[in-house]
Amino acid sequence: MPDPAKTILHAIGLQKRFGGVVAARDVDFALTEGELRCVIGPNGAGKSTFFALLAGIQPPDAGRIELEGEDITRLKPFQRVRKGLGLTFQTNRTFHAMTLRQNLDTAGRGGEEPAPFRAALTAFGLDRGLDRPVTALAHHERQWLEICMALRGRPSVLLLDEPTAGMSPVETRRTSDVLRELNSGGLSIIVVEHDIAFVRATAQMVTVLHQGAIFAEGTMAEITAREDVRAIYLGKVREETA
Repeated sequence: MPDPAKTILHAIGLQKRFGGVVAARDVDFALTEGELRCVIGPNGAGKSTFFALLAGIQPPDAGRIELEGEDITRLKPFQRVRKGLGLTFQTNRTFHAMTLRQNLDTAGRGGEEPAPFRAALTAFGLDRGLDRPVTALAHHERQWLEICMALRGRPSVLLLDEPTAGMSPVETRRTSDVLRELNSGGLSIIVVEHDIAFVRATAQMVTVLHQGAIFAEGTMAEITAREDVRAIYLGKVREETA
């Protein structure tokens, strides 16, 4: 269960502009330890920019990011991974010329394999045939492999960018089941996602972005009950590109 007394990932006053476009507007975001949060928003809401700022792909123009109380604002993605931020991306970044085992070994930190990693590897069915080349995997299996690679590094927070993109409904449900199981074991998770069915099945809490700012936060039931959120998704509120 989430521990409301401990904020494990904290973004304070994040700002980012691309020319005349405000992609992140004074974003204050707090993830509590053990929470599973989904970040949603219509096209152009700033989801990709928010992910890029948390991951270290883009530097903020202002504001800071803290992981377990440590300022990581100026760290590169690989440095954030070493600090405990597990990352997966929209574009699959597994090494296709290597086997599953070799891919997983590249993500390891030595020592015993962490329990969340072993649990996910088994739940996704990837523990069978670890010496297969990645090229033999289907799209959804490559996505699952990337999640397992992130878990192999013993993250304190798992940050996923649209992990179910291109998956069938059955594959999406399985992904949701595994993430919820990992979270029940205490892992803190953020998922940037556009699939509302996945979010409904997965999230404990939801953050809605609109025009680069946090527009609403709450449970999925609270969010979907809000007329102003529905208006955004129906296109009744003008969107800026982010």
